[in-house]
Amino acid sequence: MLDFWKRHLRLAFLLLGLSVALFIFVVVGIPGAAQEKAVGRGNGSALKAPGVEESCVACHGPMSGFAPAHSAIGCTPCHLGHPEEAKADKAHRDMFSVPGNLADVNLTCGTANCHADIAHRVNHSLMASMAGVITVNRWAFGESDTLSAWAHVKELNDVSPADTHLRQLCASCHLGNQKEEAGPVGEFSRGGGCIACHLSYSPEALTAHEQFLQAGKKGKLAVHPAINLKVSNDHCFGCHSRSGRISTSYEGWHETKLAAEDIAGKEGYRVLADQRVFEYVQPDVHHDKGLECIDCHSAKEIMGDGERYHHEEQAVKTFCGDCHFSELPPLLPLDSLDTESKKIVALRKIPFQDAKFITGRYSGDPLVNVLWTEGEGGFMISKNSGKRFSLPVPAEVCTRGEAHDGLTCSACHTGWAPQCVGCHTAYDPEIEAFDLLGHKKVKGKWEEYLGAFFAEAPTLGVVEEMDVDSQTVERIKAFIPGMIMTIDKSEFPGEPAGQADLFHRLFAPVAPHTTTARGRTCRSCHNNPLALGYGRGALRYETMGKRGKWRFEPEYADEEEDGLPQDAWIGFLRYPDGQVTTRPNARPFRIAEQQRILTVGACLVCHEEDSKVMMEGLDDFESLLKKVSPECVLPVW
Repeated sequence: MLDFWKRHLRLAFLLLGLSVALFIFVVVGIPGAAQEKAVGRGNGSALKAPGVEESCVACHGPMSGFAPAHSAIGCTPCHLGHPEEAKADKAHRDMFSVPGNLADVNLTCGTANCHADIAHRVNHSLMASMAGVITVNRWAFGESDTLSAWAHVKELNDVSPADTHLRQLCASCHLGNQKEEAGPVGEFSRGGGCIACHLSYSPEALTAHEQFLQAGKKGKLAVHPAINLKVSNDHCFGCHSRSGRISTSYEGWHETKLAAEDIAGKEGYRVLADQRVFEYVQPDVHHDKGLECIDCHSAKEIMGDGERYHHEEQAVKTFCGDCHFSELPPLLPLDSLDTESKKIVALRKIPFQDAKFITGRYSGDPLVNVLWTEGEGGFMISKNSGKRFSLPVPAEVCTRGEAHDGLTCSACHTGWAPQCVGCHTAYDPEIEAFDLLGHKKVKGKWEEYLGAFFAEAPTLGVVEEMDVDSQTVERIKAFIPGMIMTIDKSEFPGEPAGQADLFHRLFAPVAPHTTTARGRTCRSCHNNPLALGYGRGALRYETMGKRGKWRFEPEYADEEEDGLPQDAWIGFLRYPDGQVTTRPNARPFRIAEQQRILTVGACLVCHEEDSKVMMEGLDDFESLLKKVSPECVLPVW
């Protein structure tokens, strides 16, 4: 008798497990299922969401356009409301017409039945917090003694100079910014929480949306926008065409100080929706090939991994060397992936047969669209288009010897970076401004007066960070002027009248997203004053007999505040005192490092970059210096 009950209990549990599995496949969606599925029946009867009989489709349906994962869950899990009510005014009570906003994400996308773990991560991500922007800004205004701390945009006050400055000029670009009106993403898109990235309008959905608006937002909406993984570059553009200008730079556009009427009829210019004028320079090679932002950036990078990072370079775990490698990195088969990666592979229909997934060198996480097979080697699959890309290996000059061990890929392969100098920020108590967090007009405005704009190769500097084996290492990275500026707080309420302006000469480490296939020339670093931090000007090597000496003539006049050229980071063959970067772990080249770089530059005055002697210098430059020919004239320091 006991065996009889044991057998029946096992059968009951088996049937329960099959029922749960069937429910999950219905709700989450089976990979390969149709991309669109009608909600509601042709006679207008409601779709039955879990435990709820919905009346929504009596007015708004039937409706198509949903991605498989959301096609079967109905309306109320996202929009809430009272679907048991037949009348619109009662049914629409407590409803979210635009679900996914972070202020109420715990009631929509982030419920325990849906994406609770991801919603928590997003709230702690830099795209939600703006931690780095806030902390550096407070330091620059003299309101904080640290450049790295946790902060969140929703906690910005409206009484301090630094925080009101951000509330007026910067605080719209964060995921917590409330999206109030339904509609596709565009150049003015800011925030919206989950749908900032995951809202996708097909052409049919766009047409249906326009018809719905023309009808006064009444009647049936035939096609719903999809909530899916089709995150396009357009989703990123609204915010990332500002601040670091990553989106515009990636496409090859550099901001100017021109007005729209200045470039009327001229080619090579672009006017954005906000009327800023951009000039075409050179796109990133990955953009030219057809790669989108999310092809390189992972879900954990974009949505956060649960950690509270202070700056974006801490959160970004994908590096050039993950795809462009000389030695094969660790590989993982599908069954060794984490649960989230497996879901992404299934939803994106990544063709993983006979392939293994390459893992990130620093993150240790699988790159779900970067694979390896014995026959094809390494390749990337575009997450949206499905296009396959080969993975070129680094050139010999990148890997030969130890000369370039500390050099990051972007230090050499950045084509150009957006730069500006000579900026001034001041507060005018008589002008009206708009508070981007309070969504209201306020008395008193922070105004920025911009200096010159440049699209040139970046300056180089050093960043101290952790290697894959948890050892502290120093790497040479691209830098741009983060702040060569003055701040006038004297007119701000409560500030001492007549106080001196704050002056900062801070450079910031950047990833400009203007990658070129061919790296910088040796001379563009070793013989270039801008690369070394001296600013623009003439850097000349002069010889007198057996003595060589470098001289620098700056292009820009010296600033009164610190005596350096207006566009410089450091003085010629000098090392600065105090904080000169926007990061506590970053710095310009020390004097000994400058001398070493310029010694190589002296050799390049006569020798070609690819000559035998210069290539040998990559192996052991110190030994090479000991056997120079009598004709060589090295610098004397």
